[in-house]
Amino acid sequence: MTDTATEIEIPGYITRAKTLADMMQATADLLEQATDNNLPTPSHATLYQGCQEVRLGFPGERDSFHALADWATRFGGTVTGEPYKRDGGELSVYCQVRFASQGLAVEASAFIPADQLGIT
Repeated sequence: MTDTATEIEIPGYITRAKTLADMMQATADLLEQATDNNLPTPSHATLYQGCQEVRLGFPGERDSFHALADWATRFGGTVTGEPYKRDGGELSVYCQVRFASQGLAVEASAFIPADQLGIT
């Protein structure tokens, strides 16, 4: 296949990067699947076209542990947690799950403050 814009031949076995519009559609499809499966909805989404990545952010509250576990169960992946100290010294746990969806790398995550977890 030849790209007429650049005249560079790209082998057929190489997956082309999605356009931002295609990434937005794939993200909308992912969120629709989540809704259809009664999964908690993220509070925000960020798309990175250059690295073909979608990041879904969940609220900083205890229930986000369960939300991420539900997403991991549905889409594959393992929830990981790492202690994190924010500027100002607030202790949090950064939790995330990573999986692939429609050719995109997806990361769903939340910073959960220690006070939400009963940690002082």
